[in-house]
Amino acid sequence: MGTGVRATYLDVLRLPYVLRAFVPSVVGKLSFAMVSLALLLLVQEGPGGFALSGAIVGGFGLGNVVAAPLRARLVDQYGARLVLPWLAVGYAAGLIGVVFAVGTDSGGVAIVLGVLSGLCTPPLGAVMRGVWALLAPTDGHRTRAYGLDAVAEELVFIAGPLMVSLVVLLPHGPVVAVVVAATAGLVGTVGMVLSPVPKPGKVRRRASAWSGWVGPLRHARLWPVLSVLVGVGLVLGAVELLSTAHGQAMGHSGLAGVLLAFFAVGSAAGGLFYGSRTWTAAPMGRMVLLGLAACGALFATAWGGGLVVLVLLFTVVGLFVAPSMISGYLAADEIAPIEERTEASALINTAVNAGAALAFAVGGALLDSTSITVSTVLLAATAGIFVAVAVLSAVRDRRLQWAARATVAQEDRGERT
Repeated sequence: MGTGVRATYLDVLRLPYVLRAFVPSVVGKLSFAMVSLALLLLVQEGPGGFALSGAIVGGFGLGNVVAAPLRARLVDQYGARLVLPWLAVGYAAGLIGVVFAVGTDSGGVAIVLGVLSGLCTPPLGAVMRGVWALLAPTDGHRTRAYGLDAVAEELVFIAGPLMVSLVVLLPHGPVVAVVVAATAGLVGTVGMVLSPVPKPGKVRRRASAWSGWVGPLRHARLWPVLSVLVGVGLVLGAVELLSTAHGQAMGHSGLAGVLLAFFAVGSAAGGLFYGSRTWTAAPMGRMVLLGLAACGALFATAWGGGLVVLVLLFTVVGLFVAPSMISGYLAADEIAPIEERTEASALINTAVNAGAALAFAVGGALLDSTSITVSTVLLAATAGIFVAVAVLSAVRDRRLQWAARATVAQEDRGERT
């Protein structure tokens, strides 16, 4: 496909059948935007505190991370119509089970059910990006489509926390918030399955056998991309966890939703700008700069005081998140062949979710044992390490390429002489 056509966001939305899949996917993603905060507030109202709430949400994220590539492969093999409904039922059942387990003080059972729900999380984002790739006639349309997808996701992450903040004001509010999240995930997934759009698993069969179980991970260039996105995911998880800590410190847990909403506003604005531009630099270089900026912005929030300052700082952190994700999707498309594109896209989300799960697990323990400031600094430093590892890996690969080219050149000169 050519890159000469300059598509707009409106051109992307006018593509045939797009809205019939895109709207239900947004409804399903609303569940994902609500679930972590809803679970955190549900558990923190009980005796479990930050440690148990972080363990449950971290377990949910871990289950999501571990199963994401397998879920994408199942969709590629058997189609979304067969796979997604079963995943949606397991996802919703796990969340409802957490509500009952927390209500009976069964912390261990709640963690297991959180993991189960994470394992069954429907891969709506990966499936929708597969639809974008199938329907986009040019690379320009695809770039705008990924930008639109990322911006829509951030807008959902504005609405989701705000909905949780409003619902928790009701009697048994945290319980209701988790139930609403489970329902949105189920309804959105079913709506997407019923949309008359060709699914990647039905339209494109794999041209060759998979290389064992590693799939796209066999491409060495993909590993630095994933490392950067683990760091970005760690920033994302840290923001969500720290927002609840700041809300409690300010005397109102509902303020967590306000902070997360402004964080999502920043991410949506960054993604909208980034997706509307044509960039000449390679996606990997852009990702590194964006990842470092996100880590630095998170580090600055350690000294934020008062709601207004925190809102500003959280917004700045968000500016770099959606652009990092868009760069990751584009990089994965460049690295992985077309028959592995859905799985490669899922691996991008897996890396981000892995970082978020790490932030929940480590950050929850830190907040129970030290101050918000120290916890923020340590989480930002950990995220920066993952970005630095990616830089070192990319530099090493580039040096190996240079060495190989130099060897070939020397051999050519030797043959000519």
